[in-house]
Amino acid sequence: MIELIKYVLVGFIQGLTEFLPISSSGHVVLFGSLFELDNLLLLSVVAHVGTLFAVIFCYRKRLVELVKKPFNKTNINLLIATIPTVIIVLLFNHFIEDNFSTKTLIWGFLLSAVLLIIADFKKDSYRPVNKRSALYMGLAQGLALLPGISRSGSTLVCGLLVGVEKNEALDFSFLMSIPIIIASAVYESIKLFTMQLTVNWLGIFVVMITSFIFGILSIKLMLKIVKKNKLYFFSIYLIVLSLVILFFF
Repeated sequence: MIELIKYVLVGFIQGLTEFLPISSSGHVVLFGSLFELDNLLLLSVVAHVGTLFAVIFCYRKRLVELVKKPFNKTNINLLIATIPTVIIVLLFNHFIEDNFSTKTLIWGFLLSAVLLIIADFKKDSYRPVNKRSALYMGLAQGLALLPGISRSGSTLVCGLLVGVEKNEALDFSFLMSIPIIIASAVYESIKLFTMQLTVNWLGIFVVMITSFIFGILSIKLMLKIVKKNKLYFFSIYLIVLSLVILFFF
């Protein structure tokens, strides 16, 4: 029963934090180190699949339109945004993994907190996403490779700083996550083939369903928070979390 609760918590943490600006990877790693979970990489892959289904579910109508017209402006911008992210990951992923520690999360969390404070003070703009802003948001998404840096937070803040209207910046940030989550899940799955794993299929199912449900709730919550300019709440949380890691880990 205790083991099953841990699976629920993994799905909950991944689902809730994937689309909130507080770094899902940082929280999953932190939780894994606390409870010494087995097969954390496998659970991460499954949780990512759950959040992938969540964003597809929430944006299903928009995605149908994008599929029907594959050469539309949004798809081109998504391609432009994805390319720099992939390049950054290919160049620096192994270096980041080799130098990762729980302490490095502190700096990532603090940087995310600063970015969110900047976003709250940014004046509203009304420009749509264009090729230039898509490129910058893709570079910001690559920045989220660093431990503790929020993907949704960095892309949203970057979009706002280059003048994109906040709701469109957030929608584009969520759409940007689809190819990256797919690529991340495929990459991590390839690594799993080299491992001898004992799989708890009930736990796998629980993680996927839980991350899917809380992923949907996270997206809807984030949409409401951005409209009300309340991102500084997450800044406070990240600063407190950084202090907790500093003094207790």
